[in-house]
Amino acid sequence: MVKEVKEVKEVKKRNVAIEFWRFFVAIAIIGFHIGWIIARTCNGTNGYWMKPQNTWFFGASEVLLVFTVTAGYFMVAHFKKASKDPKYNERSAMSRAGEYTWTRIKGLLPVLILGYVLGVVICTKFYYPDYKVQEIFVMLFNSIWEFLGFHAAGLRSGGGEFFNLNGPLWFISAIIIVGYFIYWGLCKNEDVTSGLVAPFLAIFFAGWWSFTGTRAAQTAWSTLGFQTASTNGMGGAAGAATPTLGFNNGLIFVMIGMLIGVILYYVLEKIKEHEFKCPWLLTILNIAVSGLLGWYIVYQPTWFKLERWPVAFLCILVIGLALLNKDGLTKVLNNDFTNKFIAYLGGLSLYIYMLHYPVAIWILRLLGTNTEETTYSFWLIFIPCVIITLFLSVIVKYIMEKTILKKD
Repeated sequence: MVKEVKEVKEVKKRNVAIEFWRFFVAIAIIGFHIGWIIARTCNGTNGYWMKPQNTWFFGASEVLLVFTVTAGYFMVAHFKKASKDPKYNERSAMSRAGEYTWTRIKGLLPVLILGYVLGVVICTKFYYPDYKVQEIFVMLFNSIWEFLGFHAAGLRSGGGEFFNLNGPLWFISAIIIVGYFIYWGLCKNEDVTSGLVAPFLAIFFAGWWSFTGTRAAQTAWSTLGFQTASTNGMGGAAGAATPTLGFNNGLIFVMIGMLIGVILYYVLEKIKEHEFKCPWLLTILNIAVSGLLGWYIVYQPTWFKLERWPVAFLCILVIGLALLNKDGLTKVLNNDFTNKFIAYLGGLSLYIYMLHYPVAIWILRLLGTNTEETTYSFWLIFIPCVIITLFLSVIVKYIMEKTILKKD
């Protein structure tokens, strides 16, 4: 008797728990930018009135670590997978890091450029109503480095217009820049990078930030204490001291998160070797930290009055538990019924982040100028902005995948 053996190819189900958080944070970021960043500019000087609020979604400003930590984690995962090929390891560190960065650029730079173009088209009239054709072209030419992805490095136009036109895109710029150097370090010496450089810099900069109260503001410049008495080094009062050595805060913020992601990869790989006899304990932990983090993101003035670094700790715990995929809550998010849908929502997060700022300004322009007595409410701008941004994100994602990314 001949038995027919059917080979069944097992399709590994994607862990989408982290995608849920990426989508959730992206939506929350819309609320933070509308309720705080944009509302602060609508103080009547430009004809628009909004009241800044630091309650709804205000905590979203402190949880961008969800994106940076996962970026670092998946960078190491890519490196480990590629390193299984002996021919890959024979190539120079610069070649391999350059190839990895190029794959990131293909997916991120077109989005960044599109975000700036939308910012110019939609937001220029809002922030710079007196700009004529010449001023717009001057702004564009002087912002060439920003179009090429070097915003977070500090290579910006002297007028700083792009900060207003679509400022959130500093984040994409920083991921591209920091990613190259970390990947190069992994290729050159994985043990030194993961065991010494990553933990040292993450601890050093995070501790320094905690002590100095520095924020992840892409307009600020962090210094390491080296100063001169004046801008030209030719004397001047001590009060006019200017930094001569420093880094953009946005760049450092992204670096901290990605280095934590590098460390988290090796920690989780070790933890996965352990057999969990009481996974329900992990479930309780995940429910507790997820609930607390979600509460903070949606409505920042929690009963616990959380500060930014405890919030960062919650972010790392939530990401770690999601990637570990051993607890009940993560398995619920990974159920067969909604797996593909949540994965799709997570894939929208980049486009939501890129599009929401000019969309919010567009809504304000459609509503028109107002008075202090008719101040626009947060929800009047937020709800339509979310709906329109989601719709446009679906379209842009589809176009990107069919053209530049070439996904089936």
